[in-house]
Amino acid sequence: MSRITDVKPDKRDKDRVRLYLDGEFYCSVSALVAASKRLDEGREIDEKELESIVFESDKRNAFEYALRYISAYVCTQKKIEEKLYAKGYGKVVVGYTVEKLKSYGYIDDREFALQYVAVNKGLKGARRLKEELKKRGVEDAYIEEALRDRSSEEDDAFALAQKHSNGKDLADEKYVARLVRYLVYRGYGQDVAARCISRLREERAQKE
Repeated sequence: MSRITDVKPDKRDKDRVRLYLDGEFYCSVSALVAASKRLDEGREIDEKELESIVFESDKRNAFEYALRYISAYVCTQKKIEEKLYAKGYGKVVVGYTVEKLKSYGYIDDREFALQYVAVNKGLKGARRLKEELKKRGVEDAYIEEALRDRSSEEDDAFALAQKHSNGKDLADEKYVARLVRYLVYRGYGQDVAARCISRLREERAQKE
């Protein structure tokens, strides 16, 4: 058995309260449910019973909130989990909501990775894309699959370098160093940057 050690108003939602179990925050729950189920400070309760009460109370609200969020923002599983936890929903409710969203195809990290790379492939290198997708919680396998399908990285980098160097002097070593830093920041390797500069110089030489 566990003990409810505190029940506090939820500052983010006046219709909810925050439950603390054995001195630690457990979850946020509807204030009406807390009152009707007598989830009062000092009450001893089996954690499975509490999970069941919270789950039945919150599963519909959590799913509806998640639907509203993903209708406005394309996101990964990690992001929607973070939003649900931030709203105060507990682990069981969050897990249920995420699995339901996945079953309907509303969140799909594989598809997110494919689309993210497709949109950004001409602007960022593989290293940068990989870092950004990992931060969003996308699995390595999905990232690698998405990056395999992208067009030539060097061609993407060269297109950026062409645009950046328009009207610039490629004999100016300070500018060339700045161009290299720009390409590296975008996620391209030093070797790719060097080859792009060589191609730019060759291209200009042919036009002269």
